[in-house]
Amino acid sequence: MRLLLTSVFKPYGVDDEYGRKENVMELYHNQITREQGLFSLRYHHRSFNLYLLAENVSVPSTVLDFPTMSRFIKEIKKGYDYVGISFITPNFIKAKKMCELIRRHSPKTKIILGGHGTQIPELEKLLDCDYIIRGEGISALRRLFGDPVDAPIKHPVISSADNKRVMGVPLTGKTGILLPGVGCPNACRFCSTTHMFNFKYTSFFKSTREMFDVMREIERKLGCDDFFVMDENFLKSKERALELLELMKKYNKPYYFGVFSSAEAISEVGAKFLLEIGIRFLWVGVESKRDNYEKNKGIDMKQLFSELRNHGVSILASTILFQEHHDKRTLWEDVDYTLDLRPDFVQFMQLGPLPQTQLYQDYKEKGILCEDIPYEEWHGQHRLWFRHPHFSAEESSVILRKAFLKDFHQLGPSVLRMADTYMQGYLYTKRYLDDPWLKIRNRQLESTCRRFYPLLDAMKLFMPNAATKCYARRVIDTYRRQLGPKSASQKLLTQAGYLCAIKESLKLRLFGDVRQPRTIYTKYPNPEFEFFPATLKGKLLPELPPNLLQIKQKGSLKANHICLELHGVLDSINVNGLLPRLTDFFEREKGHLTLNIVNVQKIEDNSLYNLLQQLEKFHSRLKVLYCTKRENISQAIEQIQLNLDTPLQCLGH
Repeated sequence: MRLLLTSVFKPYGVDDEYGRKENVMELYHNQITREQGLFSLRYHHRSFNLYLLAENVSVPSTVLDFPTMSRFIKEIKKGYDYVGISFITPNFIKAKKMCELIRRHSPKTKIILGGHGTQIPELEKLLDCDYIIRGEGISALRRLFGDPVDAPIKHPVISSADNKRVMGVPLTGKTGILLPGVGCPNACRFCSTTHMFNFKYTSFFKSTREMFDVMREIERKLGCDDFFVMDENFLKSKERALELLELMKKYNKPYYFGVFSSAEAISEVGAKFLLEIGIRFLWVGVESKRDNYEKNKGIDMKQLFSELRNHGVSILASTILFQEHHDKRTLWEDVDYTLDLRPDFVQFMQLGPLPQTQLYQDYKEKGILCEDIPYEEWHGQHRLWFRHPHFSAEESSVILRKAFLKDFHQLGPSVLRMADTYMQGYLYTKRYLDDPWLKIRNRQLESTCRRFYPLLDAMKLFMPNAATKCYARRVIDTYRRQLGPKSASQKLLTQAGYLCAIKESLKLRLFGDVRQPRTIYTKYPNPEFEFFPATLKGKLLPELPPNLLQIKQKGSLKANHICLELHGVLDSINVNGLLPRLTDFFEREKGHLTLNIVNVQKIEDNSLYNLLQQLEKFHSRLKVLYCTKRENISQAIEQIQLNLDTPLQCLGH
């Protein structure tokens, strides 16, 4: 049995029969720095849920992330037993096309649909599929494949973003992705996530210690000490945050993080605590100057943002436009209110009644949904798909763009604001140098400022207006006063930054700004980590324990060779458990394999012969290592060689 987990096919961000140019597959460039041109942050984020699912089912799985249509067709022709497609509402047509392709090219394959797109009403009637998984998918897949539902959840080891660039300059270093859980209990009326997970939070970790151990594993394997935390409201659990800080101090691991959190949760722990725990980037839902959401009631946002910036926390403020109270005046009041908070990043999103949210249900009952607007445009970055009393759909698109441009021209590029925040945090937190842990945090901020330093002069040349050029000069002057003259290497990096920025500027003018992520192909279980290790239970004899066969992996596919050590008893039942693993290895990989049976205590029946006979077509890549002093094993090997049609290389020991 084999499972393919895939995202929808590219290209993304283009007008064609499957999508729209506004639905860009870059989080920042799509809905945060979208009008900042050369200064826009260009990141590609993977489909994290696919990797998490693949890690947590026993079925051999393949993740195909960002395929082309032709690459997807090539993959499904391999005849997977199941194909899981993850999609969001705007990618409905792509998911439909993929279902049609599976039925055409692999009709026996079962189709599983997951992701936010499964909230579309009557999806079962719209798409030809076999299963729809709504909400948390690990337990659902485990039930489908007969795996223990309550087994520990294994966290994937992957970076949070690929192909990171700004001003055409590649951003080095990796940031790990941390997935503590799903859902949010805040129950905001417009929020698709809180409705999808039934207004509750489901943790993937049984304890904070377990989460901390995963972070250490990611650090070891990726070489990173910072994490982007995909959790709707990470600071909502104050107890978890306090326990994490305690563990970091105990083991001297001053990790730092980017997180989502609500204003009420942030106020509960305070800005100094965020410095202690190492939160460098914070995504906050401001939504409106009106405290019409429970999470923001009674919060002095301006004071909160000021305290956070003093402690070196870069803030992304998310604001919703075209809310029910908005008219031509109050909408721009909310835009100005957000900019007055002076966040480093701003996300302007159109109010969007997505399927199954309370907002969607209310608007459907009122009859104001524009159901003639296709799902491809239900993404909040183009036009409204409901009838607003004060704005037309066409107006909404123009106003949204003007709001982003106002942010850019009034406050300057987000990357410059971020550099300013980190310098402000470095200077302010010097007051805490008597505390050894906070001294480490202050030094980390200084190090971050030094990484920004070379690019600041290059930024200054491309500012959009006189006011932002003046702002850039102020930031640069502060950096020079605090960090001193640039070193020779920093000067070289500045010159390289100039060249990259000029090249990127020309590229944007000549070829536009659409960039496609690379296709990522990953197999699970990952051969680099525990591809084969297992313990198989053979025949259960009367009044005796079962015949146990333990499998240990040695070697690596990087060296094009795997060695499996077998310990215990080899019988027909254990062979039936081992054979599919070996067959799958030879069919999927190009490497060689040595089967070490030196430590096999007993071979029952014709189990070894049957195993090697079933693998006969792979004998050119298979070796058997055995002990010549074990007469019964040696005789079994000789007998096997006489009866097999294809020679097998056996290595005496």
